[in-house]
Amino acid sequence: MKLSSLHPALLGEWSGEKSLWFDPKAPPHAVCPCEVQITSEAMGKFLALRYRWSYEGQPQSGLLLVGNDNERALVSAAWVDSFHSSGSVMHCRGEARANGFLVLGSYAAPPGPDWGWDLVLQLLPAGGLELLMHNIPPGGSPELAVRILWER
Repeated sequence: MKLSSLHPALLGEWSGEKSLWFDPKAPPHAVCPCEVQITSEAMGKFLALRYRWSYEGQPQSGLLLVGNDNERALVSAAWVDSFHSSGSVMHCRGEARANGFLVLGSYAAPPGPDWGWDLVLQLLPAGGLELLMHNIPPGGSPELAVRILWER
């Protein structure tokens, strides 16, 4: 799958709603408006997703830079977020899919082992765009942390 083949469907401005979970077994902790601008970067080799949202009245933002060599399904990404990240860039690897991609990174959780974090972007059949983020405890299964639904 060539990630660049998704560019025409993804590029531009989207708006929608972000749901944030601190406990995946409970209702969302917070729900707020969320906007994203998706651009093609470096002569079409990368996608940049710049999104904006708020938490308890405080503006938040994030950036996801995604690319692949367009010959294989392997995807790499760099992710930062003013709320979810420390001062470090999360480096992720994953795969392109027919309607998007999945990437997996990790973050330190001292004094224990690192935790995993995945990001799944997919175009929905009805024309929307969904970004899911899961927290992955050591030795555990993914737990929903963020769901963003965008529309044009």
